[in-house]
Amino acid sequence: MIRARLTLRVSSLAVSRSLAQSVTPDKVGMKGLTVESKTSPSTVKYIIKHDGRIETFISTMEDMLRCIQAASVTLHKIGKKGKD
Repeated sequence: MIRARLTLRVSSLAVSRSLAQSVTPDKVGMKGLTVESKTSPSTVKYIIKHDGRIETFISTMEDMLRCIQAASVTLHKIGKKGKD
C-alpha cells in the first residue's frame, strides 16, 4: 500500500473546511484509493492511500496538488475582495 499525508497551514477553520470540501481527486471511488480530509482552525490534512500502481498514485497526487493550489488562490482572492 502506498500512503501520503499532506498538511497545509490555513488562516481559519472556514478556509480549512472550504479547501477540504473543494479538493477531491477525479478518481475518488476508484477501487483501492481512499482520500480522507481532516480540518482544524490552523490546518487541513489529507490522507491518501492507494493499493495499486505507483503511476496512478503519482497522477492522483499531482491532480490533488493542482486542485489545492487553485482552490487556495481562489479563496485568497475572495478573502481579499471581502476586505475591500
